[in-house]
Amino acid sequence: MAPMEPTSILPPPAPDQLYVDVSPMAGGFITLADHFFVHPAEAGAKRTVPSLAFLITHPGLRSTPSAPTKPFRIMFDLGLRRAKERYPVVLQKHIDGRAPYDLAPGIAAQLVAGGLDPTTDVDLVLLSHVHYDHHGDPEDFPNAEFLVGHGALQVLKHGLGGVASHQHFVPDTLPAERTRELPDPHEGGGGGEGGGGKAWHPLGPFPHAHDLLGDGSLYVIDTPGHLPGHLNLLCRLARRRWILLCGDAFHDRRLLTGEKDIGTWEGPTPGGTRLCIHVDKEVAAESIRRLREFQWGVGEEAEVEVELVAAHEEGWWEGNRGKAFPGRL
Repeated sequence: MAPMEPTSILPPPAPDQLYVDVSPMAGGFITLADHFFVHPAEAGAKRTVPSLAFLITHPGLRSTPSAPTKPFRIMFDLGLRRAKERYPVVLQKHIDGRAPYDLAPGIAAQLVAGGLDPTTDVDLVLLSHVHYDHHGDPEDFPNAEFLVGHGALQVLKHGLGGVASHQHFVPDTLPAERTRELPDPHEGGGGGEGGGGKAWHPLGPFPHAHDLLGDGSLYVIDTPGHLPGHLNLLCRLARRRWILLCGDAFHDRRLLTGEKDIGTWEGPTPGGTRLCIHVDKEVAAESIRRLREFQWGVGEEAEVEVELVAAHEEGWWEGNRGKAFPGRL
């Protein structure tokens, strides 16, 4: 008889559980001033950070029990575009304000260097959200499906009407004929991508999680606050080993530990509304609280390892760049 799994906030493995490999990649680098992200911030403090992307390799999906399998490959985020000139002028000026920066060679070229063809070997691109430093170069993946969180396509089409330079969006960034949006997590019902039944279910402290492939290997986590449709991805690496890819749910690990608060800054009109990197600061803070609760809760479980990593953590990247694609975590 197989040993019983301890009670866990994490979904238990199935008897025939499949696991995924995760390979980190740096999709370019930009320099960020701390005061845009944390409070209090040291005057003049800046960090040159990666815009991380991750290749997730699933061992394969079967159409029938006897059908052969081939790896199913997912990119979680695509980092920055590979050249500044591939952005509209308004975002080129924004990137100039994030110097020093380094955008080349782009995610597609890194895949080629590691032995994959981005035009045929990537099946799905899942975006944590649609900011300029996460959607990368979608045209380099002409046969991949694209999946975004609920509300992301509305943001691309109509923008947010804000004055912050990073809140600029290009309506035709993603291929309309190959892009799908997950259902609204607050409306319930409806099938999602794989798994059948309702698309969203609770998972630990998160009210809305979605079993992406229907086999318990990958869970999309709704993490609102930063931008409409913002998602995290929980990946099952081994029987009791996981990694949670957090996108821009937090930009500085000191927010996750509670050492710092979310930063704000004065807009172009003195005395006017203060701006924030998150469209809803309070909801973003609640998402960070849930991430902290998740990390602490899992940390109390015996023989369970869960690592949380956000998209712009330069310290994490320096410690793990030796595992970058074609390596794996």
